[in-house]
Amino acid sequence: STSSDTKATSADDGDDILDSLGFTGTIGTKKFPDNPEDIDAYLNQIPLFAKERPAPEDQGDAWKMVEALEGEVIPWEMAENLKQNGNRSFKAGKLKDAIEFYTQALALEYDKPRLESSILTNRALIHYKMQNYAMAIDDCKVAIKKDRSNLKAYTRAGLASFEIGKRKEAMRWYEHGLKRAGDDFLKKNYVKNLIKKLRIANELAEEKKQEEQQKKLSKARAGELLQQAISLRKVKCGGDTFTGEHKPSLDEKGCIHWPVLFMYPEFLQTDFVQDFHEIRTLADQLSQMFPPRTPPAPWDRNGNYIASELEVFAEVESSAPHSVRRVAVDEPLAEALTLPGFQVNGVVTFIVVSKKSAYMKNFLATHKLLK
Repeated sequence: STSSDTKATSADDGDDILDSLGFTGTIGTKKFPDNPEDIDAYLNQIPLFAKERPAPEDQGDAWKMVEALEGEVIPWEMAENLKQNGNRSFKAGKLKDAIEFYTQALALEYDKPRLESSILTNRALIHYKMQNYAMAIDDCKVAIKKDRSNLKAYTRAGLASFEIGKRKEAMRWYEHGLKRAGDDFLKKNYVKNLIKKLRIANELAEEKKQEEQQKKLSKARAGELLQQAISLRKVKCGGDTFTGEHKPSLDEKGCIHWPVLFMYPEFLQTDFVQDFHEIRTLADQLSQMFPPRTPPAPWDRNGNYIASELEVFAEVESSAPHSVRRVAVDEPLAEALTLPGFQVNGVVTFIVVSKKSAYMKNFLATHKLLK
């Protein structure tokens, strides 16, 4: 019938196309299969269309030809091709792909030390770009073993060494590289510039180190002078007075500046003064915090906390618990710090209560007021 003739023609044409592509000989089922389930098995006999390589006993002539061609591939040529692929990937910014190509090239077996050295140096550059500095140095070391004239291996090992703070090693790499540069002006100039930059970096690092040491010495000396000044004033200090976040300081005139905390227990409020000059009086500071003819603090509901109405107390050491002494607000801070039994623990701390407040009676009832 017409339909059967058409089908026969189509099958013959398919075989003719395969024959024209060079797939001759036994390829399993000679005719293109009518059953769709047999199509994959049929195509697997044709390397160009195969989804997977058949088992050796099932391979036809086409597959045997492919395996014969594969056996003729020269490893070092394949490595060179992989290297070029790696170079292209690097230029395209695909660093991980570049490393993969270089690694595949190095996995092949061939006797081309200079080619291997070049590939290792290229992979070292990728490691350097990815901040894998130790791996970059390792690749450069192997590259040099394979080709001691590989200048890039020396300079890239030096660059990676510099990045991890090994400046002496970096200089040694550069110096060895300079010897390999020979009479090539550009190469010699490149390495000399690297050496020059490294020397400048070393000088800057040394200057910074000396500055830091000088600062430490100055700081230590300032600490010693501060403690001497406090000792001369007979001020007792404990706790983290000299090690905490807020510490006293000594200015160029020999005056001490103290961090001071004012506590208002009636309202559980505080004020902190970072820099309180020792010759300043508490009355001056309180006038600044509670100036006359201004609205009271938000927490002072009755408006009792006025500078002229405030009493200042300092907790002191005594056999009686909760012992306090009145602080003369018109005297300098330095005098207040020498109250009997008073000790600075961390920051100078004072308790402030208004004489007009009903809380004063409660405060004096719960604290031992010493004369």
